[in-house]
Amino acid sequence: MLIDRLRERYDAACAELESARSAYDKLPATADAARVEAAKARLDGALADADAHREALEHEEAALASRNRHKLIPLASGGHARISIDEPDLYTRDGRSFIHDLYAAQLKHDPAATERITRHQLFETEKYAFSGIGSGTLGGILPPQYLVDLYAKAPRYGRVFADQVRHVDLFAEGMVAIVPQLTQGTDAGVQANEGDTATTRNLAEDDLSVPVRTVTGYVPVSRQTLERASYSEPIIMEDLIARYQQALDVQALFGLGSGGAHLGLLKTSGITAVTYDDASPTVQELWPKLAGLVGSANLWAATVGAPADKWIMTPTRWAWFTAALDTTGRPLFGINGQENYAPQAVGDASGYGFVGRLLGLPVYTDANVPTDLKGDGSNEDPLILLNSQAVLLWETPDGTPITLAFEQTAGNSLVVELIAYGYSAFTAARYPAASGYVAGTGTATPGF
Repeated sequence: MLIDRLRERYDAACAELESARSAYDKLPATADAARVEAAKARLDGALADADAHREALEHEEAALASRNRHKLIPLASGGHARISIDEPDLYTRDGRSFIHDLYAAQLKHDPAATERITRHQLFETEKYAFSGIGSGTLGGILPPQYLVDLYAKAPRYGRVFADQVRHVDLFAEGMVAIVPQLTQGTDAGVQANEGDTATTRNLAEDDLSVPVRTVTGYVPVSRQTLERASYSEPIIMEDLIARYQQALDVQALFGLGSGGAHLGLLKTSGITAVTYDDASPTVQELWPKLAGLVGSANLWAATVGAPADKWIMTPTRWAWFTAALDTTGRPLFGINGQENYAPQAVGDASGYGFVGRLLGLPVYTDANVPTDLKGDGSNEDPLILLNSQAVLLWETPDGTPITLAFEQTAGNSLVVELIAYGYSAFTAARYPAASGYVAGTGTATPGF
């Protein structure tokens, strides 16, 4: 085994170090300078060699211990299980800087940094392979666990909508997902008489092709910051990942489906649309439109196997709802922490992400929802009703960009770009009418 060979090499290096130290200590007082210098050079070389073998052995021991701690975790939806894995001590929160090593390896060609990054990459690809993600899915350098935890465990306000749809692990190879789409289902009916032929109908289906897209973002960082300054990896990663997640969320909401973009929910043909046109909109007038949309979308509930279950809207639109008063000046909405009268809905007046309920369905606010849909003034924002089971997003299991790279910009600016990119596929086209939105002149930018 590799670890046995590493132990043998380390033992041999330690023996050489002991021999060199003994020879140096036994030098007579009358030894000339050249002899002393040669013995010292041998001792220094043996010490460096022993340190290198010790570091390699400790890394392999940590990796072996981590592999022995793998645990299968059954997924709630069934199917394959994921692996819980501990990060070895090569890159830790308070230890060696991963970003500094990545920069030194890619742009300064530092051999020691390159060797550490290579060892780390082997560990990470092994981890993803255990979780069912093939190495062909992983296009670049994978961030260590402590950086993944930094953004995976925090509320990802940049991608509220993308987090509410149905997630599927990205497949290992290929650039197109093929989704079967029933155009005609089977049939059933009563048997009028014993022995009569049972009702039947052949299945008919189409294949829905969903392309894999690349979403990317970058942070410009000065060489001085990377080489000499004390900088914060959490700050850099937070900014970088926020850019990536926002870009993915925007694409899932209203990407055009061309030019490398996802085909977003609002741009999908066949989505249920309800119009609310009014020069002086009110919550009372909008309310039946919302209920009508739920009714229309839920005609597909039996086909999808689940009803429409979530509202997505801008924070400003939710604030407009919570600001509405009845004819006596009392709030129409029951706000947490305030006395409720006869509320039409409940929730928080402030907040982001999950904020309350409308018609019994949870409401999520997302600032990436467009506010410039074409109406009289191109200033409408849609109130989106989502059937989360009918809308699919393929990405890596933890929903984060999985690859990092440094790219050199103009040399005279002393700026480099830390780039994150990831692969994903998205579609709302399997059952488009199961989701929908309300828009019209009545959803123009609200005033307060």
